[in-house]
Amino acid sequence: MSTETKKQTTDEQLFRQEMQDVVPLSTPPRSDPEPPRESSRKPTRHRTGPPGHQAVTTPTAMTGQIGSHDASSHRKNGVQTRLLQKLKRGQFPPGDQLDLHHATTAAAHGMLQDFIADAQDRGLKCVRIIHGKGLRSQAGPVLKSMVHQALCEHPSVLAFTTCKPAHGGSGAVDVLLKSS
Repeated sequence: MSTETKKQTTDEQLFRQEMQDVVPLSTPPRSDPEPPRESSRKPTRHRTGPPGHQAVTTPTAMTGQIGSHDASSHRKNGVQTRLLQKLKRGQFPPGDQLDLHHATTAAAHGMLQDFIADAQDRGLKCVRIIHGKGLRSQAGPVLKSMVHQALCEHPSVLAFTTCKPAHGGSGAVDVLLKSS
């Protein structure tokens, strides 16, 4: 036996000797956190993209690919982290939502810009954008990528975060808007 192996064995024996009287802490069984409470306010309108259209790729400026490693939330410089945490917890109920399923990327981009402008005109603080997960798209989550990029660049968007699973999960985002 080498001196290194002897030292390792001695260290292990010393450790076990010191830990022989240690009793593990009892921990309560873990459970999933309670689902978020539903707000009594319902969205004022529900919009959808044109039926029968499949998402297609358009100019690369609008279709940066989003992977599973990408952030599920974003906040602009100067926006407090606490505000983003409140958005993540669902403390800003969305006043309206836009469903972009079945819209082309170009049509969805225009609908998104119009929707945000309209929401700002109506004084809404938070809106929900449903873009889908892109599971059936051969090109990946094209609408998701376009929405994330457009929201990052939009001057009226303070922050956005992926919705809770009950509200669409990674197929939707809640968006915090600047006060008009």
